[in-house]
Amino acid sequence: MAGLFAAVLIAAAVWLWIGDSDERLKRVLGSRARDGRTEEEPREEQRSAGWLAVLLQRRSRQKKEHGESDLEALAFDLELTAICLRAGLPIERALALAAAAGGDRSDLGALSRALELGQTDFDAEHLNEVFVLIRFSAQTGAALSGLLSAMAYDLRRAEHQRRRLAAAKLGVQLVIPLGVCILPAFVLLGIVPVVLTLIDDMSVLFG
Repeated sequence: MAGLFAAVLIAAAVWLWIGDSDERLKRVLGSRARDGRTEEEPREEQRSAGWLAVLLQRRSRQKKEHGESDLEALAFDLELTAICLRAGLPIERALALAAAAGGDRSDLGALSRALELGQTDFDAEHLNEVFVLIRFSAQTGAALSGLLSAMAYDLRRAEHQRRRLAAAKLGVQLVIPLGVCILPAFVLLGIVPVVLTLIDDMSVLFG
């Protein structure tokens, strides 16, 4: 009796599993897009990128409040764009999300609109290199996310070098007033007494 009951349970489980699998297969086949991908995949990619933009928006604002430079802001926005590209979004959508997350502080929104309109050049000088990378990726098939990440790294390194040079220059500028104040005192207290002593000794010697 127990064996019969177990067999019935197993048969019911197999029937339910097959039925559930069949329904899943129908849903997958029914939602397949023309390019071979499901309709849910692009939506999921957009949803993931949107949440990512919302989460990183706070970080970008905090860094801006703590004195983030324009180069660092652009580097951060390019990193966000690269993340959206890795999520499967087109470059126009990725730029728009990055612009929305950062308050369009780097003019990425304008670049996104220019790409949507099919423009072959872009007026913003600080984004010329970004525009060139986008066209290079479109012509050669190179991964744009990697190119943008590398550019963001170079921007941060250049900004770090600029700050080091500025700090060194400031140190020199601070030493100059100190030297101007100390040098007269050194002359009066160190050199003048020695010269006066030598003059007095020489006057006694030759007097």
